[in-house]
Amino acid sequence: MSFLTPAFFLGALALAIPVIIHLTNREKKEIVDFPSLMFLRRIPYRSVRRQRLRHLLLFALRCLALLLLILAFARPFLESTTAASALSLGPREVVFVLDHSYSMGYEDRLERAKDEIRRQIAMLSPDERASVVVFSDRAEISNQPTSDKDQLRAIVNGVTLSARTTRYGPALKLAKKIVDESSLTRKEVFLLTDFQRLGWEGDEDVWFPADTKFTTIDVGSPKSANLAVTGVILERKKTDRSKNASSSVSVRERLIATARVTYKAPDGDPPVETNIRLLLNGRSLQSKKLQLAPNSSTTVSFDPLTLPGGVSRGTVQLDADKLEIDNAYHFVLWPGQSLNVLSLDGNRGRSLYVDRALAIGERPSFRLESKRMSQLGAADLAGRHVVLLNDVASFGAARARLLERFVKEGGGLIIALGEASGRNSFTGDAARLLPAPLGGSTDRARDWGGTLSYLDYGSPVFEIFGAPHSGDFSAAKFFRYRTFEGPISSGILARYDDGAVALAEKTIGEGRVLVWTSTLDTFWNDLALQPVFLPFLHQLIKYAAGYAEVNAWHTVGEVADLEQFLAVAGEDTASDGERKVDLVVSSPSGTRTIIPPSEERALLSLSEQGFYEIRQAGSGSGTAVAMALASNLDLTESDLAKLDPEELVASVTFRDLSAAAPAAGETVADREGRQGFWWYLLVAAFIALAMETILSNRLSRARTVVSAVG
Repeated sequence: MSFLTPAFFLGALALAIPVIIHLTNREKKEIVDFPSLMFLRRIPYRSVRRQRLRHLLLFALRCLALLLLILAFARPFLESTTAASALSLGPREVVFVLDHSYSMGYEDRLERAKDEIRRQIAMLSPDERASVVVFSDRAEISNQPTSDKDQLRAIVNGVTLSARTTRYGPALKLAKKIVDESSLTRKEVFLLTDFQRLGWEGDEDVWFPADTKFTTIDVGSPKSANLAVTGVILERKKTDRSKNASSSVSVRERLIATARVTYKAPDGDPPVETNIRLLLNGRSLQSKKLQLAPNSSTTVSFDPLTLPGGVSRGTVQLDADKLEIDNAYHFVLWPGQSLNVLSLDGNRGRSLYVDRALAIGERPSFRLESKRMSQLGAADLAGRHVVLLNDVASFGAARARLLERFVKEGGGLIIALGEASGRNSFTGDAARLLPAPLGGSTDRARDWGGTLSYLDYGSPVFEIFGAPHSGDFSAAKFFRYRTFEGPISSGILARYDDGAVALAEKTIGEGRVLVWTSTLDTFWNDLALQPVFLPFLHQLIKYAAGYAEVNAWHTVGEVADLEQFLAVAGEDTASDGERKVDLVVSSPSGTRTIIPPSEERALLSLSEQGFYEIRQAGSGSGTAVAMALASNLDLTESDLAKLDPEELVASVTFRDLSAAAPAAGETVADREGRQGFWWYLLVAAFIALAMETILSNRLSRARTVVSAVG
């Protein structure tokens, strides 16, 4: 505390006046005239000084009044804005920051936090305002600051547990924004959470003003134990291929599911016993017993089972514990997808290695049909995903236009060059299929063949080969390959060691063309004999087809592209690939969302755990393919390790090591005038003087009565 006019403390010397008056007051001499002294006894006169204080309460009131007057004129004020705010009067701006991440579902944490907010709401005065910020990994303001207690209670009552993780930063920034914009002199923020450590990164760059009171309410437990399914591995294998009377192929799949279970608990806790179950389409098919020690994990493999036809919804589930929400892990199994590939070649039968490589694929499988280029017609392109031109010679303008239209409508075209496909093979309309005009061939046989020196690992074609020990292309030797005459500004996915282009890409309309400048057999290179040939060819065809495998599950917080589900499910779309009807999405809680055709992409933000159901408007419940996707929790939230609340408070509030810096342009007199403590001191001094006057009068009347009686 400081004083604007400390010189007034010299007036403290006036406190000695009451003491001197009380200690030096002498007896008054009264002279009485007597006509005769014969009846009086002679006594020697003595002056008696008062040796002790009398009427101590009166003395204390006089001293207090003088002291208060001195303090009032000295004009005290607080340098610390935090302390000034704590002692100031006036209504408060209150912000309740409530955590509803899924870890708050442990026991009754969320309900206890809501009960505390209701208690604080009941204590608000009529002129105080409050607002509620609800947060998980994102935050939102539930209301504008209000004094309506009924509205505040309704907001708190409506808060439910989310399926999202904890992040303190966004919520604290919103709370700071509210208090910064408030005109009230007193500000207080209540943070109600279980203080999960993983939710605080320590560098959130948020500081509350020094005049804001920051109160933490910890609803967590000092020690918590939690059991969770932290992952699932699904292995699918085709087990049977047979032809029925109609010559259709029947394929059956078997599933081997493996789950990982983690148990987090304080050291010294006893092992936990539980049951883990595998459910498929709502039916419990298998169950196993588990026992886990604290802070341990284990994997559980279920017995192989045969999958039913169509889309299957599965769940791996544990017995309930104090945090039940992370005891389940969901997945959706779609029927195996198949890419329809048409291989076109000349008269040489150059598709041997291609045929064998594509016969091995399972996810997806490849349905390959081979034809001579001279046999190609418009009907041959219907339902195809990819067309492979395998070292074809020249072809007419009509077939070139067929292939161009096929690519524009979203098909994929792969062109493998070789001996037959020379400089004159792609002229006229066919030239538009290439990224640049073709040149001659390069012969590298004299230097024992060239190698691939550059691969674009960012491309889906080579992405799977980017990790160490995932595939070696350097062992393949290329003895001959074609070159381009013109430059290619973009779309180069691979080069030879002399800089020549090995694989180039060109986009036409909705589809793409991939040009491989050597053969796909052993005639010009030995790539077909290398281990990388099969996955390379599979990736090449999948990329040309725009294939993307449907994920068995997604994570809450992700955005799912529903167009992919429509393509896999085979739902009707227009010939240009655009939807003509609404998509209706039902969330796990039953909330319905409509995505109109006007949306450029059918995107869905996942905010709940469980199964989402997707169908086109008007398809009803009897749609041919029941589209579904599974949404699982972000399991980082299952780690209930606690953060020390003081650590968070110290990170977001100013430390009062010295006087807080005044606002720009604010003088000491301005700050003292804004606090105005002198006024209250002056009022208190007048009250003390009034009490002193009343008491003094009573004592005076008492002495008068006593003298009269005497």
